[in-house]
Amino acid sequence: MSVTITCYGGVNEIGGNKILLEDGDCRLFLDFGIAFGRQQQFFNEYLRPRVARGLLDLLLLGLIPPLEGLYRDDLAPPGLWERLRSHPHHRDLRRGLDCPAVDAILVSHAHLDHNGDLSYVDPRIPVYTHPVTAFIARAMQVTGQSGFERELTFISPRSPSASGELQADRKGSYQGRAHAFLAGGLSESAQEFWAQATATTKALQPAPAEAAMEAIAGLPIRWWPVDHSVPGAAGFAVQTSAGWIGYTGDLRFHGRQGERSRQFALQLAALRPVALLCEGTHTGAEEPLTEADVVANALALAEGAAGRLVVADFAPRNVERLFSFLEVARQTGRTLLIQPKDLYLLQAIALADAAAFPDPAALPGLALYADPKAAPRPWERALRQQWAGRTVKAADVSHDPGAYVLAFSLWDANDLLDLEGVAGGIYLYSNSRAYDEEQAADLERLRNWVRLMGLTMYGDPDDPQTVPLHASGHAPGQALAEFVQTVRPGMLIPVHTENPGWWERQLAGTGIAVRPPLLATGMAIS
Repeated sequence: MSVTITCYGGVNEIGGNKILLEDGDCRLFLDFGIAFGRQQQFFNEYLRPRVARGLLDLLLLGLIPPLEGLYRDDLAPPGLWERLRSHPHHRDLRRGLDCPAVDAILVSHAHLDHNGDLSYVDPRIPVYTHPVTAFIARAMQVTGQSGFERELTFISPRSPSASGELQADRKGSYQGRAHAFLAGGLSESAQEFWAQATATTKALQPAPAEAAMEAIAGLPIRWWPVDHSVPGAAGFAVQTSAGWIGYTGDLRFHGRQGERSRQFALQLAALRPVALLCEGTHTGAEEPLTEADVVANALALAEGAAGRLVVADFAPRNVERLFSFLEVARQTGRTLLIQPKDLYLLQAIALADAAAFPDPAALPGLALYADPKAAPRPWERALRQQWAGRTVKAADVSHDPGAYVLAFSLWDANDLLDLEGVAGGIYLYSNSRAYDEEQAADLERLRNWVRLMGLTMYGDPDDPQTVPLHASGHAPGQALAEFVQTVRPGMLIPVHTENPGWWERQLAGTGIAVRPPLLATGMAIS
C-alpha cells in the first residue's frame, strides 16, 4: 500500500491546516482550519460568503479544496459539483451513502485556523479531539454569531428553495456532529451539556459522542497533550504502512504546561517516526516571555495602580491568561470581572475536564460583569440568573474602581462609556501584535478608546519601551529546532509557516530530510 500526504492548507502560510493522510483505503484529515490570510483577500467583517449559495463562494475562491463527497450535501446548491469537476484539484472522494468520504478528522485544538472549516464538512465524519477542544468549540458556537460559517459542533440543515437559494428549516432540529473524545467518555453532567438544545425554537438531535478508539480504519493512533495558548491542545501520531507519522498541531514550551510538549517530543521519538509535520509560526523569534513573566509584570503594574481601575485585555480563549489575571486580582485584593461569554466558556471546559479545571463558581475573586444588553440570548439569561449574587454593574465599578480588574477588549470598548471616575486607570494589553492591516486598524481604534477614557496603556506591541505583557502561544525557532532534533524523524514536513526554508538551514547535517509540501499536491511517504 502507498502512503500519501496532501496539504490543502498550511503551505507557506500560518494556519489553515488541512492535511489529508491516505494509507490504502484509509483517509484521515489532520485539522481542518480556516486560511485567514487567503480569506482576507476576498472577505472582511461585513463582506461574507453568501449563506444562500452554501459552498459555492468558498470553493470558487479556493478557500476550501474541491473534494467531492467530503462536505455537507445540504450546502451544495444545484449543479455545484458539475461545475467544479473541471477544476484542476477536483477529487471525488465519495464512498457511498453508508460510508463517508473520510474516516475521521483529527483536530489538534480549538483555534479557528485549525478547526474553523469543519462547519462545511459532512457531520457523519467523526471529529477526534480532546473533550476540552470540543467543548470550547461548542461554547464558541453557542455564544458567537450564528450562521453556517461557525457550525462546528452541530449544524442547521438547509434545503434549496424553488429558485435554488439554500434556506435553513426554522421548524426542524439542529443536527449534532459526530465526535470521538481522546481522553475517554464524558461525565453525566458533560453529556447533558453536550446534548442540550441551544435555542428555544429548535431541539438538538445528538450525534455519536464516544470515547476515541485506539485505531481508525485499522491504523493505530496516539495522542499527547501539549502546551499551547488554548487548553485541550494535542499532538498526534498515526501508524501507517510506511511507519509512524507525527503531527504537532501548535505547541510551545514556555507556558505553564511546557513539560507536556517536552514529553511529547520524547515519546514521539520512541516511535521512530518516518515523517513529522511540524508547525513553524515563529521560526525567527527570540527567547519568549513566559506566563510567569506576564504575571510578574502585570502584578507590578496593578500594585502601582492602587485605587485606580485596571483593565485586562487578552485573547478570548486564552484561559491560562485569564487565570493569570485572576491571580493578579487576588494578590492586589481585587475582583476579576469577566464577560458572560467568558464565564460560559469556563463552565464548559470545567464540564469537559473537571480534574484540570475547577467550576468557576468555586473560584474566589471572580465575578460576572453586567454589561447592558437589550435582548440577552437564552444561554446568557440563564447565566445571569445563576450568577445574580456575583454580578457587578458599571455603577459598582465607578464607585470603587480600585476594587476591580475588568476583562475587556476592543469589542467591549463601548461599555467603557458607562464608567465614571476611571481616568488615571491602566489598560493592560496582553495580546499579540497586529499581523495585518485590519488588525492594525483595530489596534489603533483601541488606542483611541483608551485615550478617550483617560487610561494609560501598557503592553502595546508597537511601543518598544512598554512593559511586555504577552507570552506567545508558539515556540520560538530554537526551541522548535531542538524539538525536531529530539524526535529525529526521517523526514520533516514544514507546515503552518511562512518560512519553510528556515528548516533546511537549521537541520542541515542532522540527517533529517526537509520536504516542504506543495499546495494540493500529494507527497508519497516511504
